[in-house]
Amino acid sequence: MPGFRQTFCYCWCGDILIEMLQRDAYTAKAQGSDGLPERLLEDYKLEEMLRSPHRFIRPEPSAEQRPALQWRHRVQYAVSHAINHFYSVDPDVRKEIPIQYVLEKWWPRKTDGFDSVLHYWDVKQKMIDELSLAIAANDDLKRPAILFEQWKTEVPSLQISLSVIFQAAWQPEGWDALLVQKYMVVHDANVVEAFQHMVSVFCWEAFGKLPGMIEIYCLLEGRKIRYIPGRQSLQRSMDYIRLIRDSIPIAEEQESEHFTSKDKIRVHEEVDRWRTERTKPQKTWLM
Repeated sequence: MPGFRQTFCYCWCGDILIEMLQRDAYTAKAQGSDGLPERLLEDYKLEEMLRSPHRFIRPEPSAEQRPALQWRHRVQYAVSHAINHFYSVDPDVRKEIPIQYVLEKWWPRKTDGFDSVLHYWDVKQKMIDELSLAIAANDDLKRPAILFEQWKTEVPSLQISLSVIFQAAWQPEGWDALLVQKYMVVHDANVVEAFQHMVSVFCWEAFGKLPGMIEIYCLLEGRKIRYIPGRQSLQRSMDYIRLIRDSIPIAEEQESEHFTSKDKIRVHEEVDRWRTERTKPQKTWLM
């Protein structure tokens, strides 16, 4: 998400998995490696590309002409800050903090960008209700292993680097792998799929093991999507990252740090083609 680039660091150590994450942090955040083309895939850029394909058919407007942030961006900003602040607090203390008070600190003060005043209040109440339910469901999770950190790792076999913002990642009691969580304001099937693939490949390359589970909260729809990665799904995730890699230029060909309009169109075309050519795999989604 372009408006939320700041990295929030909040790591708790003590068990074997967290020690491993700390030991591998340098590798995961490495800025490049000799001999590999500098191709970087950032999760928030890919997310915006997948959410708004129609915007990429036309040339991007100049900075002065760019429209005001959509209401979704403004709400996501507030939700992300609220989640980060809430889980930064000691587990015993946060039981006494209603999430609506935390959300209020970053909630948009004006209704600009919303469909109407009624829409503004409806979205706010829905965010409060769904975040309250999510927090209650996660009551057994004490201290996050990773909280709003932007991590980077290289994928040598694909000659690409991945950058992922981990909103919240936990090691539940008795688990030897991570539970990765993402909080989305509005559900988008393409974004959900892309996040699952990126996190699977990232964790495999950076930490040497797949996440135990990926949970995605789609707040406006009141949905929680669970995905359990496996060795077979890892190959599919690698294929997905490979097709995205082949759809973006290497560093020497880029005119700027942003994808061009043609690049963005090509990503959509490649994803659609890849989806239709592959046979549908056995589902591992838990709804």
